[in-house]
Amino acid sequence: MARQKRQPCAQTDALTEKLGQTILRLRTADKMSLGDLSDLSGVAKSMISQIEKNETNPTLATLSRLSQALGTSVEAIVSQDDDTPAFLAKAEVKDTPVLFSEDGLCKLRIIGSIDTVQFVQWYDFTAKAGGQLISSPHPIGSIENLSILHGKVRVTAGTESWTAKAGETLRYRADRPHKIENIGDTEAHATMVNILAHAVRTIN
Repeated sequence: MARQKRQPCAQTDALTEKLGQTILRLRTADKMSLGDLSDLSGVAKSMISQIEKNETNPTLATLSRLSQALGTSVEAIVSQDDDTPAFLAKAEVKDTPVLFSEDGLCKLRIIGSIDTVQFVQWYDFTAKAGGQLISSPHPIGSIENLSILHGKVRVTAGTESWTAKAGETLRYRADRPHKIENIGDTEAHATMVNILAHAVRTIN
């Protein structure tokens, strides 16, 4: 008996279109070409192009390879987020974890989301005069961004050092021992964002 042709399904077609749009958005956000994504995922460039153009329905195995290469999950790619609320969470002061340096003069308030900690770590950093925050190397390729809001600091990564004052930002390799020092006479205040290795493929 001949197999009947599948009847159009608006919900399925909408999901397929969303998949293509999501994969295209993630790929371009990571500044990856079709060839780059193909090399990372093992999925043919022609197949990726067809998925992005909503010309084919990818298998679960294909979606799994693409999601891993894009640093996300199949669930995140296929989820219908149009009806999800815009507001995600509110962290009260008492619920915000706080870390201190060994000398007790530097304080890190963890203000990043636990859901993204494997990719991005976000802190509010303060240091009293003379305070030092000494850190071990992060995974190879990781980048640390330190934006100074008040005061003056010196950052040392490996054998290199730089200074920055209020309004300036330092970006440096964090995959080696690194240290932040308050070299001013008043308390230093900064925002620190660590972008871990698997989230910075295109940063050298």
